[in-house]
Amino acid sequence: MDNLALSQGGNFAYTSGALANGTTAGTIQVAAAVTFTVNGVFYSKAITNNIAISYTGPSVYGASSNGSFTGATGGSTRLYGLYMDTAGAVSLEPGPIVNTAELSAGTAALHFPGAKRGLTCFGVMRIALTANTTFIPGTTALGAAGVTTTYLNLSSIPGEPLTA
Repeated sequence: MDNLALSQGGNFAYTSGALANGTTAGTIQVAAAVTFTVNGVFYSKAITNNIAISYTGPSVYGASSNGSFTGATGGSTRLYGLYMDTAGAVSLEPGPIVNTAELSAGTAALHFPGAKRGLTCFGVMRIALTANTTFIPGTTALGAAGVTTTYLNLSSIPGEPLTA
């Protein structure tokens, strides 16, 4: 679902959260306060460390119900959308998995998770795994061997996938 197609208009983050790994394994931090809107109403999220990022939901895009995935031959990469509700609670949504070698060669694209009603996507975590490495959100250290974590701070979900 396109962010602008939501019934109450777009949900946007107006400032970067300067996303980073938390100081506790398997957590993230918002290193700068975020001003955002949900259904046109302004909210803010204060600087917060050690935000839990576990996922409990349906199996999507080849991930299990805990959002985990394992690196295939050539490695695997996926984006996890980071969303906030009106209370500033953070939730996570896994996107499709792509082969890292194909992504690097330009023969595959990395798609963003979709917009969520009543939530603002303020960033994504890009997790790249080497072959046979497993990542479990909220459990696996974001700097563990075989895991490369990078962040994109967003104002909304981009309309085009990443191609590198």
